[in-house]
Amino acid sequence: MLSLHTIRQGDRLSLWSREGRVRFVDGPRRIWTYREHAEPTKRHCVGLGHFLVVHHRDGRVEHIAGPAELWEHPVDHVDVQVARATALDSHEALVVYSRDENGTVVRRVLKGPMIYVPQPGEWVHEFSWHGTSTLNKQVKEPHALKFTKLRVIPDQTYVYVPDVRTGDDALLTLQVMVFFELTDINTMLDRTHDPIADFCNAISSDLVEFAASRSFQELKRDTEMLSDLSSYENLTARAQRIGYQVSKVVYRGYEAGDRLQAMHDQAIESRTALQLDRETQDQAQELEDVKLEREAARARTRREMERQQAEHERGIARAAHEEQIRQRREEVQQQADAAQTEHKVELELLRAKAEERMVFLKSIAELQVDLTQYLVASFQSPDRLVRIESDSSATPLLHLFPDGTRPHE
Repeated sequence: MLSLHTIRQGDRLSLWSREGRVRFVDGPRRIWTYREHAEPTKRHCVGLGHFLVVHHRDGRVEHIAGPAELWEHPVDHVDVQVARATALDSHEALVVYSRDENGTVVRRVLKGPMIYVPQPGEWVHEFSWHGTSTLNKQVKEPHALKFTKLRVIPDQTYVYVPDVRTGDDALLTLQVMVFFELTDINTMLDRTHDPIADFCNAISSDLVEFAASRSFQELKRDTEMLSDLSSYENLTARAQRIGYQVSKVVYRGYEAGDRLQAMHDQAIESRTALQLDRETQDQAQELEDVKLEREAARARTRREMERQQAEHERGIARAAHEEQIRQRREEVQQQADAAQTEHKVELELLRAKAEERMVFLKSIAELQVDLTQYLVASFQSPDRLVRIESDSSATPLLHLFPDGTRPHE
């Protein structure tokens, strides 16, 4: 039978002959066929992050990483599937198993960032750990966490430890938060199948041992020790053996039974009432203290103001007294200056008179006048008379008669 076929661009047509042979024709084309059966050929295309799983008729399996395309061969291929590659971040790791040439299973640890495309015959380790129950957040149930990618960054988990009995038979549920980090993946794979279960068991052992040696009141008193890593020897030792490092444990509180909790709530209520009463009394006393302090402060302020006022008045009086002293000094200085000026004037007058007298005497001396006789004649009455009396038997006596006077006979 003669048939006309149009093959679009990007398509491929499979033509089967009557003998069972196949040939392929790519578009764009328009062909005539005679006694051939035409079938469209499947085209598979994948991008980055996916790969093709090709099953050959001879039993081989081939993985082709994207981006790639493949025309499914109706003779050579049994099936072609598209699968998603595994993307790993920088804080994630993947455990991959494969067989070597001798048939021995080999384990590899792949760390991101990368996109992992498995090779034929490889398989990825699937982890199944304890996790938080969806029905009760306080319960860790087996196989709740199922994953293939390990996180290799610091992580944390909540752990509730029920039925912890104190030394005085109080039954409690203790709550802690554990901060940990995976440091050695191979050690973890060799020595444990569920690290979370190991953590829960080790923490339960540490908390039971801690509570058994203390009463309920002592346990409440020592709760800060439950946030100290030294109180969890079993946990730290077990974590180190399985390739983990526990950096911190934080105590988050406790839960008690209904009866014990009611008694505890009543005690808390009583303590709270007493505390409120005490705070009320403290506030009243503090108010009285504040009043006294304010009154004392006002008294100190008043005394300071009075002291400043008295000091100001003393300053004014001191300034006035200093001003009077200054004025008196100025007056005395002015009088002294006036007396000195007057004395200078008198000296000048005397000097002028003396000079005038000298000039006069010189002038009469030039006129051939005997100055001695002139002076004796000018001063008939002497200013002072000196007389010395003596006899042969006594010491001479000296008599001074001022102003030229003589003693009466």
